[in-house]
Amino acid sequence: MQAAGIVSQSALARSSGIPQPTINRILKGSGKKGPETNTLIQLAQACNVSAQWLMDGTGPMDRAVTDEEPQGELIKVSVDDQGGEFVGVRMVARYIHAGVNGHDGDIEFEDDTMLSLRRSWITEKGLPAGALVAIRVIGDSMYPTLKKGNVVIVNTADREKHKLIDGAMYAVNHNGKPCVKRLELTGGAWFLASDNKLPEFRTRPVDETTEVIGRVVRMEADFI
Repeated sequence: MQAAGIVSQSALARSSGIPQPTINRILKGSGKKGPETNTLIQLAQACNVSAQWLMDGTGPMDRAVTDEEPQGELIKVSVDDQGGEFVGVRMVARYIHAGVNGHDGDIEFEDDTMLSLRRSWITEKGLPAGALVAIRVIGDSMYPTLKKGNVVIVNTADREKHKLIDGAMYAVNHNGKPCVKRLELTGGAWFLASDNKLPEFRTRPVDETTEVIGRVVRMEADFI
């Protein structure tokens, strides 16, 4: 951080996309295990140092031009005669960014729960594998598009306000609660809309309690 001229944990969080509480825990050395590989890769890029050097101290400190963007955790899964290369996407139990209602938050992952996505699909869509998370749908507000228990893949790198897509589905925190909604632009203002047309799922305005987690890019569902 010092070498890169990054003066605070908050500044590093903004440049890396890693939540400030996670950075704080890494700097303090707290927790039962070390940081995830993807986390270290993103921090290395923000500090312009080699990811390998940051992980284990080996190799040069300076970042090589060949250092790759975060790629997610590679796993090998055989699902057909050909098998294939897959990326493991971790399932989120709770995802609250710093700043929601003035309280710091963090990502909590479900223990050992991981979804596998073909790397070819991720590459085809131009998605940053290291920024993908899986979130389980709770409630019926997006029925019939999404049903309770469905899993959606969310691109947490796609949440900047000036890049929001009218009518697209996003995972958001609203009033301190995570949910999946459509963002609709009406009269110059953004609203959280539900696909379920029952009165209790009425459209709500985006306000100071609303924070976008990321755009929904895929749905995983059972049809039996």
